Amino acid sequence: MLDGTSIAAILTGILALVGALATAWMSGWNERRVQARQNRKALARYAVPLLIAAWDLANWFYDILEESNYSPKRCKAYGSGWNSQFTSYLLGQYFAGVHIIREKTHFLAHIRGKRADALKKLLWKIQDEFVSMHYEERENLEMRWFEGDILAVQEHMTEACDLDGDGNAGEMRTIGWVEFQQNYAMKEPGSKNSDSLELKKIFGHYETEFQRIIYRRFKHLYSTRWRPQDNPQDFERQRESLTDEELIKALIQEEELIKGEREAHPDAVMIIPDHRIRRLQHLLSDLVELLDEVSNMKFNRPIRRCGMLAGEVGVPVPCDCDSTECNPYQQDFGHRQLDGSVKGEDRSREANTSDSARQAPVWPDALGLSRKKTGEKSGSQC
Repeated sequence: MLDGTSIAAILTGILALVGALATAWMSGWNERRVQARQNRKALARYAVPLLIAAWDLANWFYDILEESNYSPKRCKAYGSGWNSQFTSYLLGQYFAGVHIIREKTHFLAHIRGKRADALKKLLWKIQDEFVSMHYEERENLEMRWFEGDILAVQEHMTEACDLDGDGNAGEMRTIGWVEFQQNYAMKEPGSKNSDSLELKKIFGHYETEFQRIIYRRFKHLYSTRWRPQDNPQDFERQRESLTDEELIKALIQEEELIKGEREAHPDAVMIIPDHRIRRLQHLLSDLVELLDEVSNMKFNRPIRRCGMLAGEVGVPVPCDCDSTECNPYQQDFGHRQLDGSVKGEDRSREANTSDSARQAPVWPDALGLSRKKTGEKSGSQC
């Protein structure tokens, strides 16, 4: 039999244990609450630089992708193509902005709410679009980024700094355009570039891929609308102006590839491999709108979206952005769906939608490029 003293001791022990557990739980809960508050403040602060970086890149893509922007005068002004180095800087600025957001918010830890969940998902979708190999045939690799290169760019283009002047370099920022140019150049002993990070070695391949879009766009326009001999990016002109043997070799290979495509798909005047960039332009536009809400910045700049029709035949480029015009059912591509990303009615619709309908485009026969001619050259492109 337990006497009163023993029972009291047991009860005291139980109460002490419950109290300790409650204290530990409250301590953990309070720590998470404090961390969440700090992360929300960091998100609001660093969302603005990322918003501007996303807008800069989306706007740059829009100018290059939207055919209505082109004219003989503008093409002549951009005779050698859009500045590849600046394109690389805008890409790096975006990658660095994402890196800073993740670092300063501990990968958005303990931040809850509809907008926070939407931001996490959208950042993932954009990342996946850059690296995805889930598309079929040629588009599987067109303009695809290697994950390691993205990480390298993020590390090289961000730096710790003391923004508030307290002597503690606990803040992070993206390097500026001038700093980028210095670190982009190849090293030259005894010059200002002697300590360069040689970022051109990372960006060079992607610049070549991006320049192909512009080269082919010019070729398409000057073969269907304007005189071919006036093309500032004419093959012979380009070949004569180049001094780098590697660039000359790449140009010749590109021209041979174009000739092979014309033989295989005579109805298509030009195949322009820009579908991935068009989807990125839309997803980046989504990000600008979302970050504007998160930061309460009230960003007063136009958010323009490029067209999503391939060529004059009007074949839509599949896209899973937030626009109901190109994604009426608001469904993600099959390979991008996360747990719980499709709910209720959308889930039942998802179950009744074939995998092929949710996949990104097939290149190029699914775009109707191998159909027979019905008259004069249509000038279609994809």
